[in-house]
Amino acid sequence: MLHRKILIVDDEPMIAEELAEFLESFDYPCSAVNSVDSALAFIANESEVTLIMTDMRMPQRDGADLLRELTMMAGREFEYIVISGHLDAEKELEDLSGASITLMRKPINIEEMMAFLESLTFAQ
Repeated sequence: MLHRKILIVDDEPMIAEELAEFLESFDYPCSAVNSVDSALAFIANESEVTLIMTDMRMPQRDGADLLRELTMMAGREFEYIVISGHLDAEKELEDLSGASITLMRKPINIEEMMAFLESLTFAQ
């Protein structure tokens, strides 16, 4: 999959913005939002997003809720990085076995994340 843009979803605005700024400094185009509902609205209006990087635990609706909704979205395909500090995150994502999901544990290992991103193909 040719990646065009990363959408970062985290209920802590400072974390989402700092991660987006960090990745943009390495020429990865990013946007950041702070809720599942904001992510769904953003994706509905932004066709460039192909990679979703989401926190697992968020108030109201969590990362698994976001992935469930996006996997049902006709005509769109995404790759996902789910960030979680909870040991049960894999179990919560089991019903999404058809989706391309990479689970990264908190605190994020920056070298691991960057190596993973470098393995993907991004549009220049």
